[in-house]
Amino acid sequence: MIKNTIVLFAPEFVISLFVVVISTSVVLITSRIHQHRAVIVTSNLINLQSLIDLSAALNASDDDMFILNTSLLSVMGKLRTFRACALVPAASPLPESSLAAGVQAFHWQCATTKGLKMPDGAIVLQSNNYDAFDAALEPALVQAGVVMSQPVWTKDASAFTESEFAENPQCLALLCFGDKLDKTPYTDEERQYVSLVGSITANALMNAENMRSLREKTSFLDRKNQLLTTLFEINREFTTLLDKDEILKFLSLRLMGQLTVTKFALLMKNGHGTFDLTLNRLQVTTEQVVALNAAYQAQHEQYHNHADIALGTCSTLVPSCALMVPMKVQNETKGLLLVGGKMNRQPFRAEEENFLEALAGTAMTALENARLFHEEIEKKRLEEELNIARQIQNGLLPTELPSLDGFDLAAFSLSSKQIGGDYYDVIPISAANEEFMLVIADVSGKGTPAALLMANTQAALRVLTPLQLPMPEMVSRLNDMLFANTSSDKFVTFFAAKLNLLAKTLTFVNGGHNPPLLLHSDGTLDLLSEGGLVLGIMETIMPYEEKTVTLRAGDTVLMYTDGVSEALSPASEEFTEERTEASLRASAAEPAQAIVARMLADIETHVAGASQSDDITMIALKCLS
Repeated sequence: MIKNTIVLFAPEFVISLFVVVISTSVVLITSRIHQHRAVIVTSNLINLQSLIDLSAALNASDDDMFILNTSLLSVMGKLRTFRACALVPAASPLPESSLAAGVQAFHWQCATTKGLKMPDGAIVLQSNNYDAFDAALEPALVQAGVVMSQPVWTKDASAFTESEFAENPQCLALLCFGDKLDKTPYTDEERQYVSLVGSITANALMNAENMRSLREKTSFLDRKNQLLTTLFEINREFTTLLDKDEILKFLSLRLMGQLTVTKFALLMKNGHGTFDLTLNRLQVTTEQVVALNAAYQAQHEQYHNHADIALGTCSTLVPSCALMVPMKVQNETKGLLLVGGKMNRQPFRAEEENFLEALAGTAMTALENARLFHEEIEKKRLEEELNIARQIQNGLLPTELPSLDGFDLAAFSLSSKQIGGDYYDVIPISAANEEFMLVIADVSGKGTPAALLMANTQAALRVLTPLQLPMPEMVSRLNDMLFANTSSDKFVTFFAAKLNLLAKTLTFVNGGHNPPLLLHSDGTLDLLSEGGLVLGIMETIMPYEEKTVTLRAGDTVLMYTDGVSEALSPASEEFTEERTEASLRASAAEPAQAIVARMLADIETHVAGASQSDDITMIALKCLS
């Protein structure tokens, strides 16, 4: 009774145990069991624990060769055969011209063999349906001694459609076995075991591929994260550097530390739109720089886009260069970074090229910041020097006008820049202060050069005036001195007048200056234009002319530079001599200071806030009763 009971319940117990074990296994063995629908009985061949151990061993590795070899050895030990091999899809298929017309071919190669003599090259099979276990194997396999084959599918073969078979067989490998030692045919149970091993192998191969892919992606992300962290640190360090040499030294260290690059060259764009060689550790020649500039001009867009940076193009122009990277600031290429090969002779990976481009841009930004910083310092230094120069120049002009018995005198000077080239002066001639020299002049040019020439003119005039030379001789000497000490493009328009307080006379010489306006009390107007050429252009050949006029009560003399008559409105319209005369007539009855103030007010109204490019200087002299 007990014996019968054991026989009755033993199959149910085995099936229950089988279901429990399979549910915890990482392999989809049940798909093969449903496919063959054969009743599996307990035997020494199909041992569930051995299959689980095999699955665990295969899934613990990401080495395809280990998986295939272990699978073959497992089957060979169970089935008692010493000959087996594993085929995998060929990496380089045979050309279609080598096949018979109308024959569909599937190309394989032997990955590992155990006793079977397989061809070294590609193996052409004319069918992809390797799931039959029939004797009609492919001729290429039969010739090698294969009597049974087992495909390793990515999924259950029954789940494939015909189109999937035709377009992509989805077969990872083909396990092939020779005959057994006892020469007996393979039983259904043995074929069932091989099928289960094939499923386990498929799962292990796909897991290995996933593991490698995951490891590769993890490694890629780690490298990207490291590069991003490095770029952040580099950017932070670059921002603290304001010296060009220090920036280039730091760039060199980063190229060596991150990319193992020791040779590189840096070209920076100049004001003409071409590149100059700034740093050369790549032995770039002058001819190669010329070729790079020509190529950049011809293929401007190519060097602007990272995708178009070709190693071949760069090495053709500069053989020692492995990669050329544009150095951009606000999407404008300011320089070119040429790097040599890595010390390990490995090619640059895509993320390394991206890193190099970012590093080049960061370095260029740092160089631009350093340049702007030093330009700002230089600008402030020049501004300080100009402020000092302006103070000195203001000291050269009369700080206080002398009181002239019987006359009212006022003057004004405004530079369009910090320092200017206009000059006016009132110099006593005699000790009794009966005669004074009134001077107004305009030096060609603007800024510092004009101010220096103006100071020269003033110093010479201060030396010549006390000599009490005749006016034409004094102006001639001044002209010859300026001609001898200045270039031909520098000159001075000059007006000097000797005022005699007792005789109320004005003796003047005009050296190419705007003719002063003499407005008489009766409303008539004279232009004081007699004299000669501007000073400094040529030696005196013809003597300067002088003229003397007598001033009466109410007469007004206005001396001015061309900054008055040429003051521009926002529409670029000049103030003109006509407006100058009209303003003088409108204020002729007023004191000299009021005349100057009225003229300035009229000019300000005309220019309406527009910036001016010329200095404005005036002297107003009014004869009293």
